[in-house]
Amino acid sequence: MLQTSNYSLVLSLQFLLLSYDLFVNSFSELLRMAPVIQLVLFIIQDIAVLFNIIIVFLMFFNTFVFQAGLVNLLFHKFKGTITLTAVYFALSISLHVWVMNLRWKNSNRFVWTDGLQTLFVFQRLVAVLYCYFYKRTAVRLGDPRFYQDSLWLRKEFMQVRRKALRNNLLTEQQAKVGGLGYPGGQDAAAGLLLPYPTANLVLDVVMLFLYLGIEVIRLFFGTKGNLCQRKMPLGISVALAFPSAMMASYYLLLQTYVLRLEAIMNGILLFFCGSELLLEVLTMAAFSSMDRI
Repeated sequence: MLQTSNYSLVLSLQFLLLSYDLFVNSFSELLRMAPVIQLVLFIIQDIAVLFNIIIVFLMFFNTFVFQAGLVNLLFHKFKGTITLTAVYFALSISLHVWVMNLRWKNSNRFVWTDGLQTLFVFQRLVAVLYCYFYKRTAVRLGDPRFYQDSLWLRKEFMQVRRKALRNNLLTEQQAKVGGLGYPGGQDAAAGLLLPYPTANLVLDVVMLFLYLGIEVIRLFFGTKGNLCQRKMPLGISVALAFPSAMMASYYLLLQTYVLRLEAIMNGILLFFCGSELLLEVLTMAAFSSMDRI
């Protein structure tokens, strides 16, 4: 069950990410003369939206409703927020890519096409709805009914159970008609009772692949920026250092089972990530000094 102190911390993190999103949407145009800084802000904004999605799903997994097997009930209640957040994420990435593509080499000129203006208006309108519905969902997920047994949850569970029994009955009848048997069915069912919950396993695997993608991209752009002495790849690498550190912290503290070896490896990884972040910032400062000479 989500404790009050943990919920306050998670809610504060969600509001912080929403506030950063609002800040970038409000003031990013003032930095169009500094495309590297604007690019870093855009990358962090997109990652913040992505992490807001991940936090919502983590809260879903922590509810009693999810553990009781009523996943569809949660998605039915919050499908509007999930869909709206996904649409906003896609619109934000499209806008940021378009803006950077048009203005990167023409930072001294004010480039503003009709298509870009249309996308900008849609993205800002959806941003308002995203902030409202996401904040509403974050507050609603603090309802104690989602984290304990209750009468309405028992009714929902009974309805789901009746549907499952009906489906099982229908499957057995079809199997009998088709002459199919069930040898070793009880052993097969018992073999699925693993100590690792399926939802947690899926989450850990998805987070692992996401972590792998972020880390590969971060190292690629860091190496490219250092070898080519370019600030843009280094800026991307700096921006990706924050989600990489958060992923390492997740596998260090929040995954289902944390081995001692994993704790040591993720601790070392956090140390190197912080060191690389510091060196990349110093390198970008050195490149900026060279450009002025």
